[in-house]
Amino acid sequence: MSAPSTPSTGQNRILAALPAADYARLADDLERVTLPLGHILYQPGDALGFVYFPTSCIVSLVFTTEDGSSAELAMTGCDGLVGIPLVLGGKATTHKAVVQSAGTAYRVRAEVMAWELDQHGNLLRLCLCYTQALMTQMAQSVVCNRHHTVDQQLCRWLLLSLDQLPGNQLDMTQELIASMLGVRREAVTEVAGKLQAAGLLHYRRGHITVTDRTALEARTCECYRVVRTEYERLYHLAPASLRWDRARPNPATLRKRAETRLQQDRPPLPDTQWESTRLLHELQVHQIELEMNNEELRHAYDEADTLRRKYADIYDFAPLAYFTLDAQGVIVQFNLAGAILLGIQRSQTRPYRFAAFVEPDYLPVFNRFHEAVLQGRCRERCKLRLTATSQRGAKAVSIEAVADESGQECRMVVIDSGTEKRDKQAPPRQAAACHHQVSTDHAAHAAPHTTAPPARQRSS
Repeated sequence: MSAPSTPSTGQNRILAALPAADYARLADDLERVTLPLGHILYQPGDALGFVYFPTSCIVSLVFTTEDGSSAELAMTGCDGLVGIPLVLGGKATTHKAVVQSAGTAYRVRAEVMAWELDQHGNLLRLCLCYTQALMTQMAQSVVCNRHHTVDQQLCRWLLLSLDQLPGNQLDMTQELIASMLGVRREAVTEVAGKLQAAGLLHYRRGHITVTDRTALEARTCECYRVVRTEYERLYHLAPASLRWDRARPNPATLRKRAETRLQQDRPPLPDTQWESTRLLHELQVHQIELEMNNEELRHAYDEADTLRRKYADIYDFAPLAYFTLDAQGVIVQFNLAGAILLGIQRSQTRPYRFAAFVEPDYLPVFNRFHEAVLQGRCRERCKLRLTATSQRGAKAVSIEAVADESGQECRMVVIDSGTEKRDKQAPPRQAAACHHQVSTDHAAHAAPHTTAPPARQRSS
């Protein structure tokens, strides 16, 4: 089995596989760090503050028992990331992450990574693919440690470690390898001596150089091939067409992101004719800035349109009747419950005056109420009766309304207060005075040219 393809030095396979737009958005938050040998990134139970993308280091995921014994669950290098619990929705880890080969990595804050994953884009797809590959590595490690010899286990471990590094040298001691494999140090020393005698590797304290990789692969078990095949298969899956719903661009970093995308899309121009090159560069960056602005505006428009449809549905199918009246009392908008209440069809385009559906005895009450809402620009309440329709009898309702910001429209909610029997012994206008009042003080002083009931009370 030939050596797998790995990113060049200084790259991480997940970051290298991101499309230019996704990487440019993430580039502002990537911090390059140097990780020394033995440095512990997480302890069991720690909250994840950062996610790490190794480039030239190897990080071991180690589980330690209560008596101090430890074994490696899996290793992560330039093929993946350290911080899988965050990808899977967790906030803490149950194992230790320790640097087993010193080198560099990129790290990003956990809250930034969580936001990026919430976009359900290419980064999430690649992280989930790596998670599946890591699970395969863990499963094969269990099988290998249970059924294969220390010779085969060491060959598998050396090959997996080399796959994460650009060269053929590992800087680690036999004691560390024994701890990772969960075997005695003497067993590792014996096997390493055999491999060196066979010309497969050269060992001096703290340094292992593989001299014949092909022969080393021939001596290992099938566990290594299973893991590498799964890694290659998952990384070569076609990208899913996932929608990016939310725009999170920071306007202050637009130029920096445009510069990053330009550098990824096109190779740098030669240094000759400096002025012309610089002008062309500025024009290209400006063009990309405009394209990114346009993309962000389009995403913002799509999000606003989605919210508009969402709240339009909530308004339309609300159980209460909603109406919007203009200054003349003409209905300019109403929902489905309002159409049912008044017995009108929403498809009809002719204008309706809300007063046409109010019983004549209550028209003065409604007129004062409507005028008080528009003049006072505050919340008003009143009670009145609507005329009977072909679907129902006369109905007693409570109305609560407020004016819009301009004072030109009245927005009302009409609540069915139950069918009330009118007092046939009392004159209609006296009944209106006793049972249907405007709720506020300025409603009592509005509309001087209308005939008011003999007495009015302020509603609670």
